[in-house]
Amino acid sequence: MGNFQFGRKEGFPSIYPPNHTAVTVDVTEAILVAVFIIISIAYISIIPGYRKRQSIYMTIKVTLSIIIGCLLIVENFGQKWEYGKVRSKTPYRAGEGQEVMADMEVKIGLRSVNITMKAEPEENTPLAKEQIDYNERFPWTWDQGRIGFGPYAGLLQRTFREGQRKGLPIPILWIAEYFVIDGEGIRFGRFYRTAGWYCHILLWTAFACWILANIFLQCVSRYAAYLIGIIGGLQLLTCLVWISVRNPISLVIPFEEGAIKVILGTHFWMTFGCGILCVFLAIIMIFMDLRYPNTLSTVLEIDPLGQYDELVMRGNQMDDILRKKVHMDSPMEMTSKQNRHTGMMVMKRRSTIKNAQKSLFRAPVPMKMDIYDDVALYKNQSIAGPSNAPIEAPTVEMSDEVTIKPPPVPRKKRSKAKV
Repeated sequence: MGNFQFGRKEGFPSIYPPNHTAVTVDVTEAILVAVFIIISIAYISIIPGYRKRQSIYMTIKVTLSIIIGCLLIVENFGQKWEYGKVRSKTPYRAGEGQEVMADMEVKIGLRSVNITMKAEPEENTPLAKEQIDYNERFPWTWDQGRIGFGPYAGLLQRTFREGQRKGLPIPILWIAEYFVIDGEGIRFGRFYRTAGWYCHILLWTAFACWILANIFLQCVSRYAAYLIGIIGGLQLLTCLVWISVRNPISLVIPFEEGAIKVILGTHFWMTFGCGILCVFLAIIMIFMDLRYPNTLSTVLEIDPLGQYDELVMRGNQMDDILRKKVHMDSPMEMTSKQNRHTGMMVMKRRSTIKNAQKSLFRAPVPMKMDIYDDVALYKNQSIAGPSNAPIEAPTVEMSDEVTIKPPPVPRKKRSKAKV
């Protein structure tokens, strides 16, 4: 016990004050980004197992998918849809006559407003040993609440009252008041809260479409392209809603040596750019699906025959289709007369935009099999356009007159006559 009592007069263990540190990074945003980084590392680790060309296609597909998903989450929880900053001399807190030269910044997100204040006090002043580095967040999710600061008031008003009790610096409370006051034409907090409510719904809808797009990227490229286009449209609509619903009067907070004027921030332009990227990718995928479906299926590692249905057609129907594709007006027959009424098995592509398709059919491989087999084999080629090589179709020999040969008459055995 002597070692523990050495140099102690109080008679109890030392009690050290808490060592508060300033906020250096948005923890929520950092966690979300780290989750997508872990997912990307997991996919990158299995890419070397593919062949050379397949690994390139897989890398492109996985990279774009993870980037879009990560941007959707960061846009939703990001804190810089609008921002403004100023450097000015301002009083520090109530009861202190000393002023400080501080850098103040406002960051407005979908769910809250973040206010920072940093300053370096002058030497030989009462605040010389004071660390001035504040980062305060005032959330408004999601109810407006009653007027005032009571238990039924909005979350923003209650957080503001708690900041007053803690004794936050005067500049931070001064900026927060612009969002707390709800009346007499000053409704910045109400308008930003409403805009954030609609925008976060649109972004969550886009994230759900992103999950469905990843599922369809493994089976049906057309539906994946449609969903990627919807994701881009929802993000562009989010930007439009934010500009339209937020306060029509620009927020300006005056100080002694300047004013905070908010402008559109990083996460707004991130949403706009990601929306443009998704729309551009959707247009490319839809065009490739209509004109070059085999190439798109190769890039996405999808079975090209999964989008076709087996169809039985007559020879004359196939002639009509080929005649329309090559724009022939003369009634030239593509198949022989014997095969015009013969049924053949073809594959027809499932599509909602039939006129834009380069080809709706795939040709069967004509072959002869000694043993009957009902499994149809198909070439990986299109028969829509004209080609130099003649189109072969399975033929069945038929004749109008059927000749039946009589069975041979048995010959009588000649027997020698007995004498």
